[in-house]
Amino acid sequence: MSESDINSKNRMISLRLSEAEYQALKTQYRAFGARNVSDMARLALQYIMRESPEAPGSLVDKLAAHDQRLNRVESQLMLLQERDKVMS
Repeated sequence: MSESDINSKNRMISLRLSEAEYQALKTQYRAFGARNVSDMARLALQYIMRESPEAPGSLVDKLAAHDQRLNRVESQLMLLQERDKVMS
């Protein structure tokens, strides 16, 4: 299989969007480096496929790690606030 066969885009999918969703895509696709709305949808699907829930380092794992870090920061902040009250 040649590289041109691999990169050939010969399959098509269809989806329905609300007018607001479509307008949002129309105004934002360039900010994501897409050439048009279809390219934006393709980039989004590629991102989702790379970041599958089973993949190590997936978005779900990253969010869970950030949540744990935030909980630790909140706990430390509460301890500092309590210490400040005692010192005052």
